[in-house]
Amino acid sequence: MFANRSVFAWCLYDTGHCAFATVVMAVVLPVYYQNVVAGGGSWALSSWGYASSVALLLSALLTPVVGTYVDGRPLKKKFLLAFAALGIAASAALAFSGQGTWLYSLSCMVLGTVGLSVASVCYDALLTFVAPPGTMDRVSTLGYGVGYLGGGVLLALDMILIARFGEPGVKMSFLSVALWWSAAAAVLTAWVPEPPAANNAPSGLRQTLRALAHSWTELKQYPEALRFMVSFWLYNDGIGTIVRMAAVFGAGLGISQNHLVGAMLATQFVGVPFALVFARLAEKSGSKRAVMIALAWYTIVAVGAMFITQDWHFWLMAVAVGMVQGGSQAISRSIYASMLPAGRSGHFFGLYNVSSKFAGIVGPALCGFVAQATGSLRLAVGVIALNFIAGMAILAGVDVDKGRARVAAQ
Repeated sequence: MFANRSVFAWCLYDTGHCAFATVVMAVVLPVYYQNVVAGGGSWALSSWGYASSVALLLSALLTPVVGTYVDGRPLKKKFLLAFAALGIAASAALAFSGQGTWLYSLSCMVLGTVGLSVASVCYDALLTFVAPPGTMDRVSTLGYGVGYLGGGVLLALDMILIARFGEPGVKMSFLSVALWWSAAAAVLTAWVPEPPAANNAPSGLRQTLRALAHSWTELKQYPEALRFMVSFWLYNDGIGTIVRMAAVFGAGLGISQNHLVGAMLATQFVGVPFALVFARLAEKSGSKRAVMIALAWYTIVAVGAMFITQDWHFWLMAVAVGMVQGGSQAISRSIYASMLPAGRSGHFFGLYNVSSKFAGIVGPALCGFVAQATGSLRLAVGVIALNFIAGMAILAGVDVDKGRARVAAQ
């Protein structure tokens, strides 16, 4: 598969996204924010949760407009790189954070998350052009697997910096994300061709907004994809909340920094082989069944997290998440793409991302509210299980084969 240079570069780029998602969103910055910037306590978790929701709200407003605008235009790579540059700059700017700079640090996190989210729309839209026929599940999961591996390697290197230099090492880790992401973007720029222009692309912002409004109506022509997207709204909110809140949650429970970082690093490396396992499971048992298994597993993890009392419990939960995280998201992406026409990938992935971002506002905000209202971090995490249960209930009614056949017949 990697003999195809475009596939290799597309997969490699995900290491840049995973570097930001791991170091900035999931591990180093949350722990640094909890222990140093915000000074600990339930307020640190609630403020982080609220800021995460703001980031997702801004992303939800931008992603559909960008996705629709680039659809049919030779602009997917250009917009990807522009918003990647925003995320890269925000990562580098975090090197100037410190004790008491909670507003500055959260602002950098929000801007970086917006850059990552909008760049992801263009990145996902390239999948249908990069993947050879019949390989979409495999290429999608390879992207997640390579991304997890790259993000894990960078996190391991950053842990060496932090262990050696302390707080200056934390700031160097933010700079390393900027460099890592820049390198991945450079390879994609060189080796992934820009998809050709289409004749029916909207000509300006007003036409883009009209096309976006029309797209919701058009999506009704693909009822299985629409039903799947609603399911995805729910369970992806749960997945995203776990990613964003796990380190802050663990730090709030008194899990030591070494155990927090080590466990999150284990998540990354466990995610690499299991992403490939899910690709094989999807081929043999069906994509939908693979996702259902992952969601049942996530439900167990969310409930189990309420009973964490020792360091090894956190390790166990981290490994359990790593077993399903990359595979579930990769297969979800390929299921959605397979039930929609390839020529409008940017258009529909804009909807896919905006729906998940709006839904994703709820989880972090709910965690923050529950933590603030009850003072219980355990209850704040336990409520995430409801997302997975609701997502499974709707996904059970999605006929993926029917959705794919509908597109193939067009």
